[in-house]
Amino acid sequence: MDRFVSNFTLRLDAKGRVSIPASYRAVLARDGFAHTSARAIAHEAGTVNGSIFYYFGSMDDLLAATARTLAERGIARIRNGLGGDRAHVEWPSRLSAVVRAEAEGEDGRAVMELFVGARTSTALAAEVRTAIDRAIDYATIEMEAVLGASPITQLIPVRLIAELAAAAFLGIEVLAQNGREIDLDHLATTMAAAVQLLGGGIRDGSAVDPGH
Repeated sequence: MDRFVSNFTLRLDAKGRVSIPASYRAVLARDGFAHTSARAIAHEAGTVNGSIFYYFGSMDDLLAATARTLAERGIARIRNGLGGDRAHVEWPSRLSAVVRAEAEGEDGRAVMELFVGARTSTALAAEVRTAIDRAIDYATIEMEAVLGASPITQLIPVRLIAELAAAAFLGIEVLAQNGREIDLDHLATTMAAAVQLLGGGIRDGSAVDPGH
């Protein structure tokens, strides 16, 4: 009997630790950080307020867990959207669709709200910085593959180029989420041309025609 109760409790714990951050994400995306409360999250998750503190200890810890989950999902989603292992080749033709999906998706809206919350939560701010570092690490890997031994890398560190690329991606997402009309297809074509120019042109299929 004790084993049954223990296993049942573990299943509840696992479910709560997944469902509550998911509910937090949904409330953040829908209502914004300023209007997100323990009560609203619990209602979305179909549970009681105390569950949040049982599973996560505090709202700050829940914020950090939600940010961590969103970062892991986001990097994996963007990587897959850009072409996975062939992202360094296929990204020009995929970039506009990825940016559009991130700007319009629930996760993307929730991430923007977490940036707002990071200004007043130390735990969340630390998690957001970690997430940004991970995103830049990924961008650096892709930029190294795209630029290869281009002379530009002798003048500008690849990581700096990756930081600029990540900042541009985030900025475009912010503008799109706030109603700015952006021709993402044209933007992707322009960015691809710029990167190819930095890399010394198309080398051995290292880039594709953004228009195809």
